[in-house]
Amino acid sequence: TSSVAMAVARRMLRCEPVLGRRFFLSAATRSVLQQEGRPALAVGLAGAGPEVARNRLPVASFAGVRLASSGRGDVDQGGEQIDETQFHARADSVLNHLHDTIDNADLDCVDDITLEDGVLNVKLEGGAAFVINKHFATKQIWYASPVSGAMYFSPGPASGWISQARGESLEAVFSEDLVKLCPAAADLDFGSQ
Repeated sequence: TSSVAMAVARRMLRCEPVLGRRFFLSAATRSVLQQEGRPALAVGLAGAGPEVARNRLPVASFAGVRLASSGRGDVDQGGEQIDETQFHARADSVLNHLHDTIDNADLDCVDDITLEDGVLNVKLEGGAAFVINKHFATKQIWYASPVSGAMYFSPGPASGWISQARGESLEAVFSEDLVKLCPAAADLDFGSQ
């Protein structure tokens, strides 16, 4: 194994940029690799052509295990539209608005809600949880939902946050997902800040 490949693999395991892109190994993949004592090797990165343009970097596989991928095409898109001060102000505003709307509704289905250091956690009865956080490196809001999975929201018009993958606002996606798990949330208005 070359020292360059091992250095790239170590960076991938820590989700550090490689050739200007981030690679992510799922917890399941890391677990399999660790249990089997396999090194995570990245090969074929040099000379990556059209795959890079489509945000799909080549990946290595070791005994049939897919090791890395740059993931979604909507990560790191559009974040250059606002500066750092605007990003924090807009992200904090929407996170506070979502938190306050749910907290003031006092829904029975919401077990716990916290907003700390730019991370909104909404835990529901039964164990489902939403995590919505500001991600400064990409100037996006990252959204994890038990309904929709992971999504990324970039600054949109006015003070909104838009998913480029779905073309919908953060508030609309969160409201739709929350209502599926907590029908009592149907009357909440996340639209106005």
